[in-house]
Amino acid sequence: MIRLSRRSLLASLGASLTLPASAAPGSGGEIVFATWGGTEIKNLTRAFATPFQNAGGPNIVFDGTGPTEGAIRNMVDSGDVGWDVCDADGYSAIRLGRTGALSAIDYSIIDRSLVTPPFAFDHGVGGYTYAYVLAYDTELYKERPPQSWVDFWDVKRFPGKRGLWRWMNGGFEAAMLSAGAARNKVYPINLTLVMDRLKQLKPHLQTWESGAQSKQMLVDRVVGMSCIWHSRAVQLAAETNGRINWTWADGILYPGVWVVPKNNPAGSQAFKFIASMQDALRQVNFTGLQGVGPCNPNATKAMPASLRHLDPTQPENRAQLVTVDSTWWADNYDLAMKRFQDLLNQP
Repeated sequence: MIRLSRRSLLASLGASLTLPASAAPGSGGEIVFATWGGTEIKNLTRAFATPFQNAGGPNIVFDGTGPTEGAIRNMVDSGDVGWDVCDADGYSAIRLGRTGALSAIDYSIIDRSLVTPPFAFDHGVGGYTYAYVLAYDTELYKERPPQSWVDFWDVKRFPGKRGLWRWMNGGFEAAMLSAGAARNKVYPINLTLVMDRLKQLKPHLQTWESGAQSKQMLVDRVVGMSCIWHSRAVQLAAETNGRINWTWADGILYPGVWVVPKNNPAGSQAFKFIASMQDALRQVNFTGLQGVGPCNPNATKAMPASLRHLDPTQPENRAQLVTVDSTWWADNYDLAMKRFQDLLNQP
C-alpha cells in the first residue's frame, strides 16, 4: 500500500516544482531537497538552505512534488535516484528503512544528542515537531468549551459535526484518550476499541485532507470542533480573532523527519546539510516562519517568549501531550488504514 503522508494532498494537486533556472534534479554539485511545496519551500530556504549555502555548502534545489513513501521506493528501485533529502514522517522512516530504500543516518556527522527523544531514528532524523490538537468554535460552545477528547466524542453535551484527518494519525490516539486511556497508555493502540469509538462518531464525522481544508471547515462551521495540526490552530485563532480556540491538552506530538534515499546523488553531503539544519537558532527561525516546533532541545531552550505559545516542545506544552510511538505506526499502518477507510466507505 502506498502511504499518503500528512501533506501529500499537495502533491496530488500538482504542487509546483521550485528550481533554480539552470538546475535539474540530480544534475550534480547540488543537494536536491524533496518536500511538499507551497510556502514551506520559502520557509525552508530562509531558515536552512540560504545559511548553508552562505557558509560554503552546495546549492540546495527544492522539488515540491511530494516525497511519498511510494515515490521514494520507486525511485530507489528504479536505480534513478534524484533526491538527496526528503521530508517524511517518523514511521515512514522506519518503514522505508526496513525495505532498504533509505541510507542509515551517519551519526558521526549528525549529532544524535541534538534530536529530541525519541525522534532520532536509524534511517531518519527529527527536524521539526508538530501536534494534533483539539480546536473548536467558541461561539458554538459559549457556555462550556470542549477541553478533552472525551468532550469531542460527547455529541449530546457538545452537539455538532467533528473533523478528523482522513489519513488517520491523531484521530486514533484521540479515540484511545476518549475511551479513558492515560497519556502514557495510548500505545499499543487497541484497533478494535478505536474502530468502535470511530463507528460511534461516524454519523457526526467529517474528514479533512489538507491543512487548508481543516481550517476552512471550522471557519465555515462545517464542523464545530476538529482534530487538526497545531500550526493551523494557531493561525485560526489569530485569523478569527479568537472565535476558533484550541488546547494543548492531550494533543499528540509528531516529528517531521529528514531522510536520505539510498544511493542519493550528493552522497554524504546530504548528512552535512541535515547536520546544519540542527543549528538551534536556525530551528528557532523555522518555528517563527512555519509555525512548527523545533526538534533540537537547545532550540527549545532558546525559543523566545513570543514564540513559545506555538512550540509543542516547550516543557509546559509537552507535559500535556502524548508522544507518538512511530514504531507502532510502522508496524500497524496498513491494517489501521484499511479498517479506517472501510469504515468511512460504509453507508
